[in-house]
Amino acid sequence: MLLNRRPREIVYSALKRRIVLNEIAPGEPLTELGLAREVGCSQGTVREALLRLQEDGLVSRSGHRGTSVTPLDPDAAEEILDLRKRLETRGSLRAARAFTSEAGAELRALRKGMAAAARRGDEYALIELDMRFHAAIFRLASPPVLEQILIRCMLHSHRQKLWAPGHRRTLMRTAERHDVLIEALEARDGERLAREMSHHLETIVEVARARPRRGRAA
Repeated sequence: MLLNRRPREIVYSALKRRIVLNEIAPGEPLTELGLAREVGCSQGTVREALLRLQEDGLVSRSGHRGTSVTPLDPDAAEEILDLRKRLETRGSLRAARAFTSEAGAELRALRKGMAAAARRGDEYALIELDMRFHAAIFRLASPPVLEQILIRCMLHSHRQKLWAPGHRRTLMRTAERHDVLIEALEARDGERLAREMSHHLETIVEVARARPRRGRAA
């Protein structure tokens, strides 16, 4: 029933989830006809979803080669994470100056949602809330044009972390790591926020540099 009301969004969200969680492996070919049969929708709906996923950098489309999930490469992942770190640490100084009580309420609501997702064991929901949390901080005082770049960086860092984990944290610990960021913002301490953000992201870089292996650790 829901698929009939919003097929484009449902198909896009379902494919995005499977790609981010690496349920569809990097490099795996995708066909519009095959996906349409699997999901139970038209090829046109799948085509629109794939175009959006291409904008996210999650699939690559080529006229003669078809469509496939973008590969994961440790060197590229390191570059992406370095870019993300530059964007967010520089943005932290501006965000602290622009912080408002409304922004604080939004961040605390997202943090509460992370804890709920962790208790449910819903890894993907936690990833989405994490991305919204970081985007909300970045949005406080950074140019809107840069937000889409940050979102793409975050998508790829999460994919890489799940594909080639060097270590695993519990989901609840992942949620708790955001508390110091909120505290620094509420203190309007830009330098502290930049330091905490740098440390927060450096741990992701360390994970991304781990030797790749298929699947995820238990």
